[in-house]
Amino acid sequence: MDNEKRELKQIKEDLKIITSNKLNMSQSKLLFMGIIYEIILRKDLFPKNEDLKGFINNIFIQYFIDKEPFKDYLYDTRTLLGARIQKKIQTDLDYNKIVEIVNKIYNILPNEDINNNRKKNYSNNNKELIEWMNFIKQRGSKE
Repeated sequence: MDNEKRELKQIKEDLKIITSNKLNMSQSKLLFMGIIYEIILRKDLFPKNEDLKGFINNIFIQYFIDKEPFKDYLYDTRTLLGARIQKKIQTDLDYNKIVEIVNKIYNILPNEDINNNRKKNYSNNNKELIEWMNFIKQRGSKE
């Protein structure tokens, strides 16, 4: 696994893509799910797993159908929490709710990396995103 993290400004730029008209609704949802999973895994944003509880409760729970906070055991493992969030996004959120959440997250994410020690070439990340989007488009046209 690549230990280098994308810069927060790149994540924010990807969040903008979700609200643009560049993707269809299912592509926007898939990109959103990936970004949220990436945010959950970032220890520079949430050093302790417990720190994720406020983020999840304040940003997501109100948009889920049951509106029930997650049980504490889900915060023991980031991957387990990420999987549950993915499932809830897939089953409970429509495009309009996703746009509302994207706007909230966009406004609370810092503009700069917390540990701004590493720089990664944006053109490589942009290329990776375009390749991924093209893959999703090809898969969508086959179904």
